[in-house]
Amino acid sequence: MVKLNYNSCPLNDPSQEIRLIALSPSPDFASRLQCTLFTTPLAQPRVPFRALSYSWGPKVEPKNMDTIHTTLGDTTSASLPTPASSPTYTIPITPSLSTALRHLRPAKGKLVLWIDQICINQSNPAEKGPQVALMGKLYASASQVLVWLGPPAPGSDEVMDAWHSIGYAVRAWGMEGYYTRERISLLHAMSNGDNHSDENTRALQDIMKRAARKFAPMIKNGTLGDWFNREWFTRVWVVQEFCMCADTVFACGDKRVAVELVMLAVQVLQFACGSLRKEGFEVFLPPEMPLERLYVVNEEPTARFFSCRMRRRKLDRGEEGAMGDRLYVLLRKLFVGRDTRATRHRDRVFGLLGLAVDAEELGIRPDYGEERTEASILTEAARAMIEVGGAVGVLCFSQFPKLEDVEELPSWVPDWRANLQPSYYSITETVDPHLFAASGDSTVEVVPWPIGRNADSVLSLSGYFVDEVEQVATDSWDDMSWDHVRLLTFLSQFEGLYEASMDKQVAIYGERTRERKEQARWRAPIGDLYWTQQEGRQRATPDVVVEYGRFLANLLAIHELAFLEGPDLHAAADRLAEQRRAGMIGTYYRESMTIMQGKRPFLTRDGRLGMGPSGTVPGDVVVVFCGGRIPFVLRPKSKEERLFSFVGEAYCDGVMDGEILDNGRQVFFLE
Repeated sequence: MVKLNYNSCPLNDPSQEIRLIALSPSPDFASRLQCTLFTTPLAQPRVPFRALSYSWGPKVEPKNMDTIHTTLGDTTSASLPTPASSPTYTIPITPSLSTALRHLRPAKGKLVLWIDQICINQSNPAEKGPQVALMGKLYASASQVLVWLGPPAPGSDEVMDAWHSIGYAVRAWGMEGYYTRERISLLHAMSNGDNHSDENTRALQDIMKRAARKFAPMIKNGTLGDWFNREWFTRVWVVQEFCMCADTVFACGDKRVAVELVMLAVQVLQFACGSLRKEGFEVFLPPEMPLERLYVVNEEPTARFFSCRMRRRKLDRGEEGAMGDRLYVLLRKLFVGRDTRATRHRDRVFGLLGLAVDAEELGIRPDYGEERTEASILTEAARAMIEVGGAVGVLCFSQFPKLEDVEELPSWVPDWRANLQPSYYSITETVDPHLFAASGDSTVEVVPWPIGRNADSVLSLSGYFVDEVEQVATDSWDDMSWDHVRLLTFLSQFEGLYEASMDKQVAIYGERTRERKEQARWRAPIGDLYWTQQEGRQRATPDVVVEYGRFLANLLAIHELAFLEGPDLHAAADRLAEQRRAGMIGTYYRESMTIMQGKRPFLTRDGRLGMGPSGTVPGDVVVVFCGGRIPFVLRPKSKEERLFSFVGEAYCDGVMDGEILDNGRQVFFLE
């Protein structure tokens, strides 16, 4: 048979039309795959269709590709087309898609599907770009989206059944009615069991206990973790595919479950794990359950998918206050601290455009022409998000070293690789008030690049010069795990910078200079952000100095144990144990320090203490950009041209609330 030439089934307008397949039925799993390929306008599809969301799987050699046998449909038909009088062609497909189609293929009747691997001519950039731009609308137009997670594996059927039964019970209880800003606190109170006399609380607690009994064996034997670790959850393309259609289902082997039921079941399972020390949840405690196994529930991958989906569904339903997600927010959700992957770097951006509510405003268009480099597309996206979208925070994720195959990226452009380090300043802007305002209420101000150089790589921003870095600590805080010697070393290096700051005579804080410098001693190591279990992360208040003192005293006491023996050792150990029981060891201060992982303490010429990127060196400068919430560190490249390379985000004491605005604006050219 002849391999299909897509010119035989052309799209007259790739920005308006799509191809679909009608998958032929067969009761025999192993029989060859057959379909009819036809075209239709997307605005008014000739027949209802389902869209497939799946992982392509690893790249395979052509000899290892499977095939689907294809005839061309009669494009003049107003209903499901029948094969025209044409030859049968073959289309190569990956083994993962072949497996999916064999599981999804009906025994009777045809299944109409849109599948990117078959319905887009992947070798034609002129077609692929417009088709990719349509994908958001395409998945929204589908009657159903089938999320193919893969073939069955040991225990996967039981996991799917558990999602359905627990999710159905939670939905019947009415949990979705509590997903509002006004009622979410009631849900958390009921999940904590605060009022056992309340009927709704008792009913939710019963479902939580049922979920604990059902899922505990799957957590212990690893089958739940295996389900969460399926490759589909790591691919960037599947996010918009997951979010756009009201009727979306997970398919694993021959099992199906609505995605909302999984969301509800996951949440009630997390509630149950959070109650592990309460009666009825003993199945989560040692020796029955190794506590490290519960990590799979706390770090499960579906949360970011459901966050994007819920916000998009609310927007599509026209709910009051619904805004959807901007491209910058989507990139942050998927690539910061997350193992999200894409075959090509440009797909990290293109794969989200159909979901991003500001895609049209940003003016980014999918482009698969080989004349465009991956670096140029990532640069275009970063520039649009900063200059048009006003998202100066994009700069926080330009982190080093960059991926080797996009090293030509300008220093200020993120590569959006998997597992980027979170910014120390991360809030949910749609819910929480901002804690910092280093540039006051200013907005991004872009200045034309006047020098005859490559303007495509230069970002020109107005802002404020803070100071030049004079000293840096010997070590950056790259490992914030518990180790009293390491933590004492970090703090002793910071202490040296603090003492040097106190020796400087510049009145950087006016009459309060000495008092504020003393506060910087404990504010800077935590970025002036103090975390507690009750209040979350807030600006540090003056009483945090007490917790800092307890934390430091506890570290020193632990260190001194090594030099004691006999009764003195026992007495010191008893005192430490009592302080721990009384909550007087500065635990919250230590936890608050963790957000500064990867930062290096610095001191500026005028005596300001701060925390900058690990690569900060003397001679770097601290600046605040208009529209920015926090400062950044730059490295001068040419003082005459005011040209800098970008180093990274920073905390600098005494400039986080707009104090620097009296200095007057300058222009900074980043390359």
